[in-house]
Amino acid sequence: MNILEMRGAWDPIHSRLFDFVIARRLAPLHERLASEISPRMPETGRVLDVGCGAGRATVLLARRRPGVEFTGVDLSATMIGLAREQGAGTRNVFFRVADAMRLPYDDGGFDGALSVASIKHWPDPARGVREMARVVRPGGTIFVLEADAECSREVADRFVRRWLLPPFVRPLAVAYFQKIVAGQGLAAGTLRRLLQDAGLRDVQAASDPTDPAAYAWGTRAG
Repeated sequence: MNILEMRGAWDPIHSRLFDFVIARRLAPLHERLASEISPRMPETGRVLDVGCGAGRATVLLARRRPGVEFTGVDLSATMIGLAREQGAGTRNVFFRVADAMRLPYDDGGFDGALSVASIKHWPDPARGVREMARVVRPGGTIFVLEADAECSREVADRFVRRWLLPPFVRPLAVAYFQKIVAGQGLAAGTLRRLLQDAGLRDVQAASDPTDPAAYAWGTRAG
């Protein structure tokens, strides 16, 4: 089993391996994602990041939205430890171990929620999205992003080129990314249906034209 096929809590070795090998190479993408997500999040209140991993996207968003209290949750205690290191010194971000399938929060306790590249690891994505909807107040925004299951080889190749790998390794990395990472991801249409089935309204979805990412967002009905 490779680290991208795992479901449930990751052990410390896999958690640190993922953060060192993959997540750190995604820093430019995280910056772009923060620019995409931030305008859809409230300027004040509380926002939950479900499946935050090492907290890189969460911390970027917290720094862009200083009036918002961000909480990141992940099933891996090791990932949460890395996230706390990442967020040290950022006063409006907090992290805790929690299960996306059973979020330990009251109904409507957050003003928004997001999940970045985590849903593919959930044992029941539909249930996880319903949990996100449950803990967001009516009128709040929910944003989800995943590796695009329908990304082309050209997009995958352009993305992997940024990893600055040796030329002889790059074709293998592209094939791995497209078949394993994106292959386990979700297309924009699938994300749209997940949000619609969770009862969200005004749902929109899109595929990124330059990166192998698909995303969708919608409003919690009241």
